[in-house]
This record gives sequence, structure tokens and C-alpha cells, in this order.
Amino acid sequence: MAKLSINKNKIFLPLSVSKGTTKERLQKARLLNLKFFDNIKDEFVDREIKPSTFKRILKKTAGSKIGLEVFESLDNKKNYTSLMANENGKLNGYAFYFPLTPLSNNIRQSNAMNFLKETQKFFNSIFNPKFLTREIKVFNKNKNSTKIGRFYLDNIAEKQVLKPEKLDKFLGSKKNEDKINILQFFRYKLLSEKNIHQAEPQIKKHIEKADNLKILTKSDDLEVYQYDEKLSLLNNKLLNIIKQERENLK
Repeated sequence: MAKLSINKNKIFLPLSVSKGTTKERLQKARLLNLKFFDNIKDEFVDREIKPSTFKRILKKTAGSKIGLEVFESLDNKKNYTSLMANENGKLNGYAFYFPLTPLSNNIRQSNAMNFLKETQKFFNSIFNPKFLTREIKVFNKNKNSTKIGRFYLDNIAEKQVLKPEKLDKFLGSKKNEDKINILQFFRYKLLSEKNIHQAEPQIKKHIEKADNLKILTKSDDLEVYQYDEKLSLLNNKLLNIIKQERENLK
């Protein structure tokens, strides 16, 4: 399995732009995503925008040399984002996949709520280098990294309820170093996910104002995701393992 590395200039914002606490960086990410929509809203023609225009404005909004491309989603209903890497495994940008209109191959304005969730992931990442850095560290050090990702999806993500016994069983007899990396990976992934849901009401308001309409779908209250409970569990487990590791080094 090839080891991944990161071209920081293509993946992250300069520290002079992104500096701050994690909370401050995530807030900046939300604000810049809203600014992106404000920059793009007048570029729609007949409620469509060209992928090349979307890409140009997103790069301009990020204000950096971040690498990114926009492609058609193979699933006509799915919006998603992935990382781009060269033949040597060096990550050098982000790829966005959106459903496109059949004839003009453009992005629909009606898809704004969905594509803005993807760009929120993007801004979360470029503002918080340690999020992706930890994920890559987990990937490079674990042959079964897909199982780690699956555990997150099945037990932590969205409205899943994280049970202490399941977390303990999953961590099992792994080395403390590996446990720390995995728990940090879970924490950062959860913080990014929480930030997307925090952003949803403001995203919705911006779309409604631009379109002069009312979006009927209601954003869930954050409490249904139990973010505070899950983060508290992960933090406590992490602190205990770090304490244990320090005692072992004495």
C-alpha cells in the first residue's frame, strides 16, 4: 500500500490566514463558505452555472493556490468530495463531484444546499491542517484503515449513538500510539461534521434570500446528533490513554 503525503501549499491555507483555535478556524470556515455563495449567486444563468465558473470562484474565494477540480457525479443524485493525488501518492488538491444537467452539463442552482455542504467540508479542511494530517497518519499506519472508517460511520457519524463498550472493543489491544491516532482522527472528523450541521441554518438563509423563496426542509437540532456526548467520550478516552502512555515512559 502506497504511503500518502501532503502538498501543503495545494491542500491547506497559509498559517497567516488560518491561524487561531480550532473553534475559531471552524468559524472562519463557515464564514468563508457563505462568502463563496455570495460570490457565486449572481453567476447563475437560467438557474445554472458552469463547472469552470464554479471552480474559478471557489479558488478565488479561498484566496490561495489550493488545487481543485469539478467533475460530474456518476450518481445523478449524489454530491461528494475526494482528495486528488499524483502517481507518487502526494495529495495535491480536492475533487468535487456534482450531478450536472443533461444537455448543458452545468450545476443546478437548486442543488445549492447540497453543493454548499461539500464546499463546507472543503473549507473545514483547508482551515484545519491537523484534521487531514491525522487522517493520513492513520491511513499510512494501518493496513485496515477501511475498518477504522467503517467504525466511525457505523458508531459515531451523524445520529449514531457511540457506546463506550463498543469503542473499547474496537480499540482492543492496539498500541497506545495507534489508539491515540485513531481517537484523534475520530475527534477531528466529528468536529468537521458538527461544523457542517452548524452551518446549515445560515446556508439555508443565504439561499432563501438569493432565491427569494422559503426552503421547507427543516435543519435538525444539533442535540439529536449528541455531539457533546460523543466528543466528551472520545476526549476522556484519549486523555486516559495519553496519561497511561506517559506513566509507561517513566
